[in-house]
Amino acid sequence: MSTIQDSHNTFASLLEKGFEHVLETSKSSLDLAVKYNTEVLGATQKAFNLAPSAPGMFLFDAAGKAFENYAELQKNVLSILGEHGTATAAAVREGGKVSENVASNTAAAFHESVDRTAAAHKAVLDFAAKQNKQVVDAVKNQKGVAGTPLAGIADAVERGMEQLIEAQKKQLETAAIQLKSATKA
Repeated sequence: MSTIQDSHNTFASLLEKGFEHVLETSKSSLDLAVKYNTEVLGATQKAFNLAPSAPGMFLFDAAGKAFENYAELQKNVLSILGEHGTATAAAVREGGKVSENVASNTAAAFHESVDRTAAAHKAVLDFAAKQNKQVVDAVKNQKGVAGTPLAGIADAVERGMEQLIEAQKKQLETAAIQLKSATKA
């Protein structure tokens, strides 16, 4: 095997490991966010000694399920990005065997795919932000909630979700930049 091909293989392996670490970390952070969200909702219900049949309690369950669905969707998008990373590493391994023109076209198509995936992911994040705001507003607008600790907790949950969503957007942007940088033609 040539030195160039060895270099391609080494770089491809490092690239794959980097993708795997980023994806595993992102998925773990989503799992932790779901766990935290569940704990916050449970603690809120417990702190106010609210019965499951109390008015508005469905909103807590709905918010918890919506966040779980959001996290699962995020994991699916991350898996798609992982597949792109695997394809990129395979292309790098084959780099010594592929003509420059084919490699350039492949990189351009991959960049477009990354851009489309990132745009779809951001749209999902924007949707999650709107959904979170609606649920929090519904809780705060319930009779007797304004000015209570429950309203404060709702505000804290809203801020926490906003921060999580912004962090996910930044992570997505960074991942897209790294993927595209790794595949410059």
